[in-house]
Amino acid sequence: MKKLIKILTFFICFIAIGQIFGQKIDNETFCSPDTVLIEYREHIKSTIDSFPPYKVVWCEKYSKIGIRLEIGVSGFLYNRNTKDWIGNHIAPNFNFIFVYDKFNFGFRFKPFTVSPNKELLFENKILKKEAKVNPIKLDFYVGYSFDLKYLSIEPYLGVSRNSFFVINQDELDEIFSIQKVTGFINGITVNKYFNIKKYHYISVFLNLGYSIVNYKKIHNELGTNYFESSLGVAYKGFFTRKFVQKIE
Repeated sequence: MKKLIKILTFFICFIAIGQIFGQKIDNETFCSPDTVLIEYREHIKSTIDSFPPYKVVWCEKYSKIGIRLEIGVSGFLYNRNTKDWIGNHIAPNFNFIFVYDKFNFGFRFKPFTVSPNKELLFENKILKKEAKVNPIKLDFYVGYSFDLKYLSIEPYLGVSRNSFFVINQDELDEIFSIQKVTGFINGITVNKYFNIKKYHYISVFLNLGYSIVNYKKIHNELGTNYFESSLGVAYKGFFTRKFVQKIE
């Protein structure tokens, strides 16, 4: 846990002091070099006696609306009491983010399967070490991207829904219904972007976060909160807006 805090502190200081600035989105309008001649049409003539032809070009500009898709691996460091039950573990994460300019509205899905390190009693039924438990985390968050020269830095805030499903209940001959808990999440994501074409990027990202969640609501022998670190790759793309522009 202390090691993760040191890593998070290092990156924050590295960004603030080092002035290493990320991704730059070109907000300029791009127009085709080919012109199109728009001529006067008889059927639109009304009170105008003459309507000379004029030239236009096709142009495009990014629309500020886009998507980001992520895939990665997360590691979780729990409070000692929670760790004594399910251990510190890793999990894949699959993420979908709606992008509007520099704002990100995201959803993260992190499934995994663990075997408990000790037995706990849930509703007068013992959940044994032979159980296969899925500690699934669903995150909903909003972040803001600071796009600098070499890196992009995104602090975020949100909520995390934590669920525990016993997937081998038939083998255990018991049915378990473990309470779900929700907590707040916050953290920072560091991206290194690589441009693949106009308004489309591939990035390598590192995410460091902290969740304020009370697992004691599930069982009084568990603890609270956890740290998370994630490493992965992402695709980010913006939609474009096409229009014609008159040449004066």
